[in-house]
Amino acid sequence: MTSVRQNRSVLTGVTEWVYWLVTIDVLLVVACSPTILAWTLLTAEPSSVLLLVVATLPVVPAVSAALYAWRRRSEDPDLVPASRFLRGYRLNLLDSLKVGVPAVLVLGILSANVTFGAQLGTASFNAAFLALGALVLLVLVRALTIVSNFSFRLVDVLRLSVFTLLTKPLSTLALLSLGVLTLGLVQFIGSFMLLLAGSLLTVALWHSEKPVARLLRERFVSPDEEPVPAPAG
Repeated sequence: MTSVRQNRSVLTGVTEWVYWLVTIDVLLVVACSPTILAWTLLTAEPSSVLLLVVATLPVVPAVSAALYAWRRRSEDPDLVPASRFLRGYRLNLLDSLKVGVPAVLVLGILSANVTFGAQLGTASFNAAFLALGALVLLVLVRALTIVSNFSFRLVDVLRLSVFTLLTKPLSTLALLSLGVLTLGLVQFIGSFMLLLAGSLLTVALWHSEKPVARLLRERFVSPDEEPVPAPAG
């Protein structure tokens, strides 16, 4: 009887994980549908590179909502992924866009400079532009982790993002590894793979960022303060 009960428990756990993964993945696709539509309609030409990058902006609050949902699941594994995602989207929308809009604009400008480097005479700076773009992307992802867990001022979010990138090197290395994995999926399989692996990538991101959230909670959140994002304003 114990064996049957244990097998049923394992099966239940696997089923719940699959349900969460599928639901979060579907919600990510829906939330990112403006980006998907823009990337479908825009041609992959040098002149469109800035628009293609800016069109990724809807991905920012979607990833933040997914991170919020995965955090809530680690605290309470009820089978309510949709409500957790939607609540995270509503709570984090403004804060995630505050960090996302300037970062995406900078990434778009850097991408345009790399693409038109020969015409602009800045091709010799392409390596520096790419390095700066990688740094901006790291800060953006770390900032999304922070706004998905806490309600800090924008300037504090940016400061803590840079601070934790330096003080949590293993988590930073995990971010780089996930970035390389994502780039590999797009390069060798196709960008459509992101539609299928979005939930897996975000749950991996959440688990890799747990030490950062723990550090911030211990050092920058008072014991009687609830570390849940509040609506901006």
